[in-house]
Amino acid sequence: MLFTKSTAYALQALIELSKYDKPIDVNTLSQNTDIPKPFLAKLLQNLSKKNIIKSFKGIHGGFLLQKKPQDIKIIDIFKTIEDKDSLVFYCSSNADNCTRGRSSICSTLPFFTKLENEVEKVIQKYTLEDVIRMRADK
Repeated sequence: MLFTKSTAYALQALIELSKYDKPIDVNTLSQNTDIPKPFLAKLLQNLSKKNIIKSFKGIHGGFLLQKKPQDIKIIDIFKTIEDKDSLVFYCSSNADNCTRGRSSICSTLPFFTKLENEVEKVIQKYTLEDVIRMRADK
């Protein structure tokens, strides 16, 4: 899996943001999530650029979810934060991504492509609300 700590942190930040109906500043988010502020600020900027969250400037500025948690897909968060289309292996979503230029004779590409398609089907189903609910059900 190509999910990294960045995606986990982004999910944690979005879960925290879902608790508020007014903008929350990066300092508060950093303290509440225990995510280093500089790292969190970069993640929030990326999420804002892709309209997953809103950014507000000024003394009462901060961040707020752009959409309801049920309308934020996990796949969109992943693709925003990881900046990759592949969920499983770097070339599994596109044979042209083969760094060796050998996709036509690659013996593992069919497996990774099938795995990629299956994983994407599953990930497509989940939203931020699902993640929040899983935490609450724990």
